[in-house]
Amino acid sequence: MLRAILHRKAASEMGSLPKADRRGIPEAFRQMESDPFLGDVRPIKGMKAVFRRRIGNYRVTFTVSFEVREVVILKVGKRGKFYR
Repeated sequence: MLRAILHRKAASEMGSLPKADRRGIPEAFRQMESDPFLGDVRPIKGMKAVFRRRIGNYRVTFTVSFEVREVVILKVGKRGKFYR
């Protein structure tokens, strides 16, 4: 079992999401604690050990450290503005 840690920037991005859209994302974070690669997960090109997960219209970037048993959520955003 891993521990999901929300980076400061990701926490502020979560706070700015509409309340209706915010519901499913914490559940995905809980799933990532048991298996971070479950669901639509792909590596981000050009960045070593950084992945993105699709959650509906939103994207989450994260990194996994099995040595310290952590999943660090780096960024949360809507698809259209996420890759800028």
